[in-house]
Amino acid sequence: MNLYRRIIAYYRPFTGGVLLALTLLVLSIGLNVLKPWPVKFVIDGVLGGHAASYSFFDGALDFGASLLASVLALVVIYVGWGVLNMLGSYWFIAIGLRALLRLRTELYACLQSLPLRYHDNKRSGDSIYRVAYDSQSIQTFFNKGFATVVSSALTLAGMFAIMFHMNVKLSLLALLVVPFLLLTISVFAARIRRETARLQQEESEVLSRATEGLNTIRIVHAFGREDYEVGKFEEDCRQSMNANRRLTRTSVVSTMAVGAVTALGLALLLYFGAREVQAARMEIGDLWIFMSYLLMLYQPLEQLSYTAWSLEGAAAGAQRVFEVLDADNEVRDLPRAAPLTVSGGKIEFQHVTFGYTPDRKILQDLTLTVAPGQTVAIVGGTGAGKTTILSLVTRFYDPLAGRVLIDGQDLRTVKKNSLRNRISMVLQETLLLNNSVAENIAYGCPGATMPQVIAAAQAAQAHEFIAQLPQGYDTQVGERGVRLSGGQRQRIGIARAFLRHSPILLLDEPTSALDLQTEAALMVTLKSLMQRPTTLIVTHRLATIHDVDRIHVMAHGRVVESGTGPELLAQGGVYAKLWTARAT
Repeated sequence: MNLYRRIIAYYRPFTGGVLLALTLLVLSIGLNVLKPWPVKFVIDGVLGGHAASYSFFDGALDFGASLLASVLALVVIYVGWGVLNMLGSYWFIAIGLRALLRLRTELYACLQSLPLRYHDNKRSGDSIYRVAYDSQSIQTFFNKGFATVVSSALTLAGMFAIMFHMNVKLSLLALLVVPFLLLTISVFAARIRRETARLQQEESEVLSRATEGLNTIRIVHAFGREDYEVGKFEEDCRQSMNANRRLTRTSVVSTMAVGAVTALGLALLLYFGAREVQAARMEIGDLWIFMSYLLMLYQPLEQLSYTAWSLEGAAAGAQRVFEVLDADNEVRDLPRAAPLTVSGGKIEFQHVTFGYTPDRKILQDLTLTVAPGQTVAIVGGTGAGKTTILSLVTRFYDPLAGRVLIDGQDLRTVKKNSLRNRISMVLQETLLLNNSVAENIAYGCPGATMPQVIAAAQAAQAHEFIAQLPQGYDTQVGERGVRLSGGQRQRIGIARAFLRHSPILLLDEPTSALDLQTEAALMVTLKSLMQRPTTLIVTHRLATIHDVDRIHVMAHGRVVESGTGPELLAQGGVYAKLWTARAT
């Protein structure tokens, strides 16, 4: 029930629209119940010669007028029902789509806000499937659940009321089929829910496999692994096919069971109804009404049974959606989190321990300080924890122990947006959006003018190659910047950092994709940029950071040496060995 309450909550803002849709629905049901009555009037009042008992006015109508009135009434009822049903269906669908929009937006926002640790443990295709497909369950609940239940219930109530008024015995006989239908539904509902959940998971695996294979298409081609990737994809598709086959088999059997119960009830009613007519306890027109309702009766009953199965399938999708919305956000803003205020940009790590998994520590009791306005380099071997330090400063993760502070403020006590708005970052692998060059440069500074964008590109040594692109700054870079070289993407990422003018600058291998000549030219500009903000730079190119204010050498998650470049060379320790290895 908690699941259904959460779904209903998404429709509360649309209460007015729901009431309008319900009103249209009730009116259309009323006309639907009236459909057989003009024919009854023709049978008993016109053809049967009892027109006097079916007067529309004070006196009886003649044959022609009675027939015309009946025909016009039939047309009005059917057209009116069609119009009201169309409008009601439109409003129900429109409301369901608005709720779907609300849920999808909230789900996507939740995925955006969840920490990187969550995404590290999830395949992106699975998250995409939940946003694109599982979220549709909320619309299924409303359009195929609520609307169908209300429509079927009101239709059944109206018809049974008239049927009981006409013939109690046959009406009770019609009711006998209901418990058998409910029993059939309960037998298959749980199984359908399990198999639907399994199918959704398998479909998610297919989407994840396709997303991964296409995102890594270059490495697949480079190593000639096309057949291997196709084989893995085919196996995932086979698992999905088998899950779909099991669900289809269950659905077919359940439909056959419902059809059998329905046919049995219909046969009994037809048999006893015919005997009522033979015994002259029903007129021909009454028999027509009863049989019409009888044929109409099983449609809402079947709809209710199918609705239960649809809801079971939708429940599985909704559960997967709420699993994301309920996911633990370990890097959330605290209730009383305050905006970060940066005066000098001092960065402190106080006895910080961190690991991406509890049993594998990357940083061990790390303590270091970056003074305001200072440029500090972090160097060390692979896996020493250099990039992890930058991830903790941006609060992509929180430390398992210890504190990270900026100007004395524990990052766990400040708002994440205010923290990240005060930081510029150049990643080792520059990520570009499928937009224009200008939009990618201005991504971190949406209000930037075109002259500001060009100035940032010039500072990053990127203006020359951008000007040579087919549409210059309006050139579309393609998905993940595929139309640009690695060095070009890196320079756009650096231009993005230039434009932001943040008091804290984080550089993760900022020149790793550049040739030596471009690197040398760019480092002159980077050094002028690094004079203003507090800068942390991670790199393996020691020549680019040998003259910075301070260098910390890391090994096994700890700082093992600190000092200026010349001081560290003089010590003859780890840094000196790295420097010597660089030169050989």
